[in-house]
Amino acid sequence: MIPSLRFADLDAACTFYTGTLGFEVVRGEPAEGNVAVTRGAARLMLEAAGDFYVPEYNDEIRARLAAPSPHSLYIEEPELDAYYERLRAAGVEIVDPLAERPWGQAEFTAADCAGNWLSFWAARTAS
Repeated sequence: MIPSLRFADLDAACTFYTGTLGFEVVRGEPAEGNVAVTRGAARLMLEAAGDFYVPEYNDEIRARLAAPSPHSLYIEEPELDAYYERLRAAGVEIVDPLAERPWGQAEFTAADCAGNWLSFWAARTAS
């Protein structure tokens, strides 16, 4: 499964994901309206709210842009502590700070440039 996130400003989204979050573009460019990015094993599609689909679907996509959602994408990050500090230093909005969870992992949730939530996590070994 490859999640697709839609943006009103795909250029800004690509800059945020590649520059601030450290993802790598593996296919496409903003001018094409669809860009595939990866970070480790995580792969996302970043898409402009364009005219790719039938008009009703395009309208529904635009209507949902910037609408708040309780959903978050979980992305494994092996260097979690350092990555957390990197995002904090870059001024990324941290929705839920880094914490150990009772199910054996640590995680934090950040918001991207459009308000989508991204939860970065790492398994913690028992000491």
